[in-house]
Amino acid sequence: MDHLPLDLIDNILFRLDPISVIVMQCTNKFLRTYISDPKFDSYRFSLVGSSLFYISRHAPFYVTCQENIIRSYPCYILGSCSGLLLLDIGGCFFVANPFTNRSRPLDHSGSKILYDIVTCVKWVDKAMCVGFAVDRIQNQTKKRFKIVCIVKMQMMYGFEISDGHSWRLSETTITSSSKSDLAKRTKPVYLEGTLHWLRNDGSIIAFNPETEQACFIPSVFHQEPETELFFASDDKINRLALVSGTKEEISVYTLAENAKWALARQIKNVFMEQCELEFWSLVMYDGKRLVVREKKRNLEGVFHVYDMEANNWGVLGSTFWSSKGVTDFYKLTPSLSFVEEDEVKDNIPCYDPQASYLTAVMRSTDSPLAFGGQLQNLKLEP
Repeated sequence: MDHLPLDLIDNILFRLDPISVIVMQCTNKFLRTYISDPKFDSYRFSLVGSSLFYISRHAPFYVTCQENIIRSYPCYILGSCSGLLLLDIGGCFFVANPFTNRSRPLDHSGSKILYDIVTCVKWVDKAMCVGFAVDRIQNQTKKRFKIVCIVKMQMMYGFEISDGHSWRLSETTITSSSKSDLAKRTKPVYLEGTLHWLRNDGSIIAFNPETEQACFIPSVFHQEPETELFFASDDKINRLALVSGTKEEISVYTLAENAKWALARQIKNVFMEQCELEFWSLVMYDGKRLVVREKKRNLEGVFHVYDMEANNWGVLGSTFWSSKGVTDFYKLTPSLSFVEEDEVKDNIPCYDPQASYLTAVMRSTDSPLAFGGQLQNLKLEP
């Protein structure tokens, strides 16, 4: 097979399901090297597109798993990076690749911060406190990950790190000169090996999970009243981005080299009938697409997508939700990478029931699923 033209090899491999592609790596040294190349992953899934995941919570905010008896578990997506999801299901944690249907349970018993986040922090702010960073191990399909919890102690920030096996408090701390808090309902952004947390004043806390170096990026951003704000990365230019919008207009800012937010684009928002509008919000931005949701009275919600290159709006999909509180939106770009499946340890309780629900979550890459709360999956065209 080594001597076949590359376009023919691609044609064969692209017709296989993800698990079969992974198995193919074990049959031939050339194929193992070829499939492990990040360019293969990138090209294969440029033809597939991405997914936009969210979990909606209609009271009660739980999902139900049918076994011998009915059991309900709260479910949260705490992070998404490089094709992997960090999931909290009933207080048990998993790193999972929904596309390959592989997962790994995480022992969080050694964490001093994560327990407080899970039990004490409001659900809309849980993801704000947890950073999820995933990098490919060179020349391998496997990826390594780190989980970073951030905690504020008066004017100082501290960090707790896990590599999936153990938890420890980092010796690194960083002290702020202002009292600004982390921006509510914003998730940290992982870009070029560094996690970034946005604060209310527009400044950013940057933390590198590998070197454990931290710094403040002292940028200033004044959010106007009645505006929606979204923190993201512009994948086309590898820069941090802030999207600020009203019902009439959306402005896209990128963080320039002088640590100032520079206006990069202004977009006329999709038309929304004021008399019927219940609420709207910014959902996703990656430099190529901007996704907005709106909810009209007595109607299903609609996701609108703006193509940054074509300069036009389209409809991504529709779904029902009853409140504005659905904020856990995550873009998931399919990947063949996986994490090793560990043995379930005796001191980690309740894994079997949650694992049953995890199986249902993984199937959501094929079609939307509905539970007591709803795990939804919207396909983004490449």
